[in-house]
Amino acid sequence: MKTNTALANLFFALTLTASISSCGSGDQKQETTTDTTATTTAVTPDQPATSTETFKDFDWNTVPQSTATIGAFPYLTAPDGFYVQEKDGSSESKTGYSHFKDFNKLIIFNGQSFYNAEGKVAELKFQMKGEETDWNQYKFDSSVDKYLSSIGAKLIGTLKLTDEQEKFLNKDDDMTIHHHIVGDPYNEPVRMYALNHPKGKIMFQVYSNSATGEIGVVELAAFEQTIKAPTAVQMKKDIDANGKTILNINFDTDKSTLQPEGQKVVDEILTLMKNNTVLKISIEGHTDNTGSADHNKKLSADRANTILKFLTSNGIPASRLTAAGFGAERPLVANDSEANMAKNRRVELVKK
Repeated sequence: MKTNTALANLFFALTLTASISSCGSGDQKQETTTDTTATTTAVTPDQPATSTETFKDFDWNTVPQSTATIGAFPYLTAPDGFYVQEKDGSSESKTGYSHFKDFNKLIIFNGQSFYNAEGKVAELKFQMKGEETDWNQYKFDSSVDKYLSSIGAKLIGTLKLTDEQEKFLNKDDDMTIHHHIVGDPYNEPVRMYALNHPKGKIMFQVYSNSATGEIGVVELAAFEQTIKAPTAVQMKKDIDANGKTILNINFDTDKSTLQPEGQKVVDEILTLMKNNTVLKISIEGHTDNTGSADHNKKLSADRANTILKFLTSNGIPASRLTAAGFGAERPLVANDSEANMAKNRRVELVKK
């Protein structure tokens, strides 16, 4: 009887131990699962939320204003042992830059979006002094970055182009990146700096590789329009000198309706014809090569006739006027860029 009781007690103890172990194992699993879920949730916000293929205005409030002495444009010189190359040559530049344009743009990247920084632009290409001296990339980078930091310029981003960014920037012109970002951003990062200074808002692109260094500098400035609507006097001078005058007259897109700026030019044509009572002209419309040939020819003729009708309705005899449309048949320049296409969209007043 004692033996049976002892065996029963032993069996009960083993059963209880197994049950407790089983419950403990289940609790541990529950804790592990909960921890893993929490970790996964924590890293989710760190994933990229938006694309960088966009242009946005730059927030200058993020760049403290500097009062450092920065000298004259382009606001930096070559470090010791280096020199700035002359335009299209290897000799030392006498101007302090390799290329200069009084109005252009650099495309700046702040890590999240692009910004068209327009204004006075210089490009500086650097080489080492001494024919036997190897390019020292580390010294160049250290010198430039420390100098820019010392004058209060803020590093706002670096750019090594992704395939998506390349397609985005070059979507309208496959030379956009080449013209507006220094160096080779396809293979090496370009560092972007912003300097907020009483002299102006200035931005830098800094590039280097194992053989050379380049810096782009832009002093921001609003575009100042210097083109003026042609006057009747200027039209007469052109006709006397060349037998015709070439006018860019603004019409509504794909229509023969004059825009306000276009109407101002046509008003000057009316003055021309009133002031020169024996002048006879052919009003000839031209387009770029967008669209079909038949459509362009009709559109250009309709625009020429819009001008003719305005002149006759304001007292110019129809006998002094003819109108014709040539579409894209007589381009001034090749239709290979938006700028050239704009030149081809024109009206010519040809002396008869």
